[in-house]
Amino acid sequence: MRAVVYKGIGELVVEDRPVPEIGPKDVLVKNMRTGICGTDISAYTKGGDDLGIFPGGLVGHEFVSEVVEVGAEVEDPRIVRGLRVFVNASTSKRGDDGRTKLEITDSAGGLTQFISVQDATIGYNLHPLPDNVSFDKAVVIEPFSVANHGVNLATPKTGERALVFGAGAVGLGVLANLKANGVEEVIVSDIISSKLEVVQQMGGIPVNGKDTDPIEFAKEKFGTVANFLGEERPDVDIYFDSAGAPSAIPDYLRGGKAGSRMVVLALTPRPIEAPQTQFVLSELTLIGSTAYDNDDIAQVVSYLGEEKYDPTPVVTHHFPQEDVVEAFKTVIEKKDEVIKAVIDVHP
Repeated sequence: MRAVVYKGIGELVVEDRPVPEIGPKDVLVKNMRTGICGTDISAYTKGGDDLGIFPGGLVGHEFVSEVVEVGAEVEDPRIVRGLRVFVNASTSKRGDDGRTKLEITDSAGGLTQFISVQDATIGYNLHPLPDNVSFDKAVVIEPFSVANHGVNLATPKTGERALVFGAGAVGLGVLANLKANGVEEVIVSDIISSKLEVVQQMGGIPVNGKDTDPIEFAKEKFGTVANFLGEERPDVDIYFDSAGAPSAIPDYLRGGKAGSRMVVLALTPRPIEAPQTQFVLSELTLIGSTAYDNDDIAQVVSYLGEEKYDPTPVVTHHFPQEDVVEAFKTVIEKKDEVIKAVIDVHP
């Protein structure tokens, strides 16, 4: 089989490796589509040791697959050859070889043609795809599950309003999952016009944060309410930082109304600083959001099956597996054009 192997900074190769053998409780899956994550790009450009991607290891953790072999002791009758699944990379291996969950996730091997999934269990590491959901749509399940975890932490209510900073795959996933939860009025701020076009296509309200203050824009769109100090704040209930822009959290601190909350999904090395008086008197809430769990995944799969949203516009680029290096370079060099690049591991 063809495997995509990380060799070190700036080194990614496609090489032949044997198809993995599976144990009695495992399945062998054929990977069909795999998204390129920012983690993969960071390992390629800066080194992967801190991310669980080591030289000689496999790459890829956003993938959808087809079961091609089932171990003799897999008892669930639903797990059969030909079953189309999203694989939860974080639970794809047992971890009894000393690897951390981070290492298991980021080196799951989604860019490789075949991998084993240990202790195969529906709802744990295998999530069957509805018949009406193509691999091309299902490939966004991972970033949309990251987004959905943040949305669930925000406990949105029908009729609330939201402002999302960043229109990447996660930010657009936040938009989609909010709308699936009855939050129809969602502003999404970004500085790339092509991404803002996708925001509009997916039913959001785009604003170019380079040209327009998102907080003032929200005031014009949604009106204002006064806080304890009499300051007029936009009538926005939930904020999301999905991109790590330096202005996102400060914008919330100066714009959040009493009782609003902000979910922070982005990872940056910057400290979070908040003037305590302003934070307390404005009655603000900051919530950190990490990755996802199987309930988040199941919801996204359900939303796709019910056609509550169409994620197709999020995937802007497709590459065959043999062009994986070109794909990585495209993501790096044309970052203003790429939202989600996908490797077609099998046609």
